[in-house]
Order: sequence, then C-alpha cells, then structure tokens
Amino acid sequence: MKIEELLDKKEAREIGILKKVILAGGRIADHELLDYLGVSKASLESDLKELSYYLKPYEKDCSLFYDGQWVAIHLSDHFSVSKVLDDYVRASVKFQLIDYLFHYREFTIVQLTTKFMISESSLFRKIKELNLIVKEFDLKIRNGQLKGEELQIRYFYFQIYWFLTPYDVHQEKTLTIQNARIIEALEKALSLSFEEQGKLKISLWLTISKKRIAVQPKEYKGLSSKSQGYEQDPFFKTLRSFVLRFFSRYPLEIDEEESLLHYIFLMSMSVLAESDFAEYSLIRGRRTPTSLADTFVLEHVILYYRPKKFFPDLEKKIFYYFSQIHSRLYFFKGELELFDRENIWQKEQSLSSHQLADFSRVLLDKSLECFDRHYEKGNSLHEWSLVKYLSVLAIIDFDIVGETRIGIDLKMDHLYKEVMTQVLVLSLKNLNGLTIETYNAQKSYDLMITNVMKPNVYRSVKEVYVLSELGSTYDINQIRKKIRALHNKR
Repeated sequence: MKIEELLDKKEAREIGILKKVILAGGRIADHELLDYLGVSKASLESDLKELSYYLKPYEKDCSLFYDGQWVAIHLSDHFSVSKVLDDYVRASVKFQLIDYLFHYREFTIVQLTTKFMISESSLFRKIKELNLIVKEFDLKIRNGQLKGEELQIRYFYFQIYWFLTPYDVHQEKTLTIQNARIIEALEKALSLSFEEQGKLKISLWLTISKKRIAVQPKEYKGLSSKSQGYEQDPFFKTLRSFVLRFFSRYPLEIDEEESLLHYIFLMSMSVLAESDFAEYSLIRGRRTPTSLADTFVLEHVILYYRPKKFFPDLEKKIFYYFSQIHSRLYFFKGELELFDRENIWQKEQSLSSHQLADFSRVLLDKSLECFDRHYEKGNSLHEWSLVKYLSVLAIIDFDIVGETRIGIDLKMDHLYKEVMTQVLVLSLKNLNGLTIETYNAQKSYDLMITNVMKPNVYRSVKEVYVLSELGSTYDINQIRKKIRALHNKR
C-alpha cells in the first residue's frame, strides 16, 4: 500500500512531483514530469501553482520554482519533504476515517458526513476507495467497523501511526510514563535491554493494544492456524506470563491470544537487539515455520558464496535480519510504502559488484515455500522483502567479497590524465570491494583501464579494458560488467 493512495488523485500527483524533483537531484525538466505523470502541460502548471500555494507555510524551509521549462526545489538543511507528505495525508478524509475508527471503533454515516462536511455519496466513495486500499492487509470496512484478523488490525494501525508520526514527536509523546514502566518490567522479565527506537515501537504497540482490548468479538482464525508450535517456545512462555499478569489489572476478560499478538510483534518489528536475538536463537524451537525459513535461507546464501567463508559475527547478523524478514512474511499481510521502492532497489543494486537482484528473488521464493505460499507480483510485503534481501546480500558483499584491484593508466597530457583518472575513480568507487588507483608497475591488478589499444604488456594484470570515450556511460557500464565477471570467477 503506497501512502499516496490515502490522498485524492490531484494531491497524490502533487506529492509525486515533490518526490520526483528530489530524486532528480532538486531540478527536473517539465517534459520529464509530463511523461512521469501522464498529464497535459496545463494540468502540470495547475498542479505546480496549487503546490506552491500549499507550500507557503513552509516557505522558509521548502520552496518550489518553475520557469516554464524547469522545476526546482529548495530545502533548508533541517527540513524533509516527508513533513509535507505527513501533513497532506493527515488532512485527507481517508486517513481521518481510519483514525476515527481507531479511536471510536465504529461510526454512522450521519456522524462522518457531519464531521467531514461531505455528502453521503462522497463518503460512500471514500469508503469504497479505502476498502480497495486496505484489502492488501486483508481488512475491510463494513457496517461502520474495521473488520479483519485482530493481528492485522493492530499491525495496520501500528504501521500507519509509526510511519506517519515524526520521530521527535514519538520521543515526546509516544513513550508515556505508564508504558515506560511496563517496558522496564518487560525488560526485567525477559532479561532484555531495548534501545530507544525499540522502546518507542513497544510503547506505540501497547497503546494500540490497550485501545483494542475492549473490542468484542475479535477474529483469531488465521492466528490460531499459524501459531501451532510457538506455544512451547521458552520466550513465549515467559512473555505469556507477563502479559496475563499485566492485563489482569483491566476489568475485562483477556483473550488467550493476546500473548501471541505481543510475541509476534516482538519477533517481527526489529525490536529485539541483535545480541538478544542471538541468545534467544539458542533456545527457540527449530521446527517452527519461521525458524525453518531462517535456517534454510541462510544455508542457501552460504552455498551461494562458497568457497568464501562466513565469520561467526557475520552469520549471526544476517541470521538476525532474516528472522525479521521471515516473521513479517509468515505472520502478516500488507506493507505501508513511504519511500520510492524502485529508487532504493536501483541504488542498492549499484552498490554491489555482483548481480544480486535475481538471487534476492530466489531467496524470497525459498522462504515462501517454507510457508506454502508463492510470490505475488505487486504485493507490497513481497516486493519490500525483495529489497530487504538485497540489503542483506549487500552487507555480505561488503564483508566477504575479496578485494578487486583496478589500475588506471591513461596516456595523455598530465592535466587531462589527472582529471580523467579522478572521473573514473568517482564513477566506480561506490562498488564495494574495490581498490582503484593510478597504475603502479610494482603492484598487481585484476583489471587495467587504459585509453591505448594494444598497450604494452602489463605485468601481473589479469584483464585490460580500453576506453572508447573518456568518461562515457557506455564505458563505465562495460567496466562494471567486467568487475562483476571477475567477482563471479573468484
């Protein structure tokens, strides 16, 4: 679920313009925006005019400029466009409807038409659009209530409030005094130590949970089918005792499943520190679906990088990251998308000297097999899991891929030689595992870059690449391919 889906089409286009300009480096030709948005120039100019008007309250920190050909943006050093996005979303009827359902659990048409000052037909249209959005989370608004699995409802609200609340606001308001005491007691009961972000996440989850306790009846059918095997987990048993003791202060009958909801949250939302998870992994059950997926995928990765060996610290780290990915894949449906996934995907691929995109897909398929599921193109949770796998593989690349030495030997005037050598270094240095330098006859190299065909024989050089045009994109891409090929031969 893309966060812009909570906006009307025109507002979503305006936010799309801001993001596109940022991704383009702060300045973009209007014809590129026209192609991206698929609108007429008159519509684009109208959007830019309205967007500039909307940005007036932020004009000291965020300003948009358009000269008839180019669109540019200026941001102060302490301002993020995410602030604009948050304000847009919070002002939208769809978000306010979701927020209303959280606080009051149900609504009547009269209540909302009065509150939002819209017609019944407009409200019904918003509800219909919202149902299309939350369908990915396996939720639905029906009879004035949000219906679905209790785990999914809490997960949905957690994502909405966690990502649409600035971090400084979380620091000031999310961690209440009461929640801080609960978290401190939880740390003692579980022998853990949560970092600040973990405490903020737990506090938000507790706030959502306390709001949902009184809701009856709740749906746990999916949770019950997935939870078999986890009830014997030592960590779960301790947590269950704590949860029942804590919620006993409420004058309500607590569902047995309440403990499982909290267990799944702690296992899935990057709340446990890596060191704490390493301790827990020594005692957790080996036959649960998530545990099997963690082990299976780790072994697959180790085989992929063979004969290179994984040091214990690296193995623990990626095992921890896999556990977070697989818990989300197994227990939840849906993912809230705030960032440009394609941009992140491309950037992370460019950091690697290997071609890891295909292998990320292999890992996702392997993990889904453990859960008797298959990849669904366009499924936000699956697509973001691919990005996460790519991130883990990039970490492995940084750590264990052997160094590739590249020498640059350009035959030209010293002035051009120096500047073009720097251009090549800057163009390639973001690939991990590389050492790039001016050629030194006393050293050996995996790859030599030169601008002379049939150069003199270099000593201890495995490969030679001759430039066609200094600084050309073609040459840079071809050199990258050779570097990847060298890695694959190792």
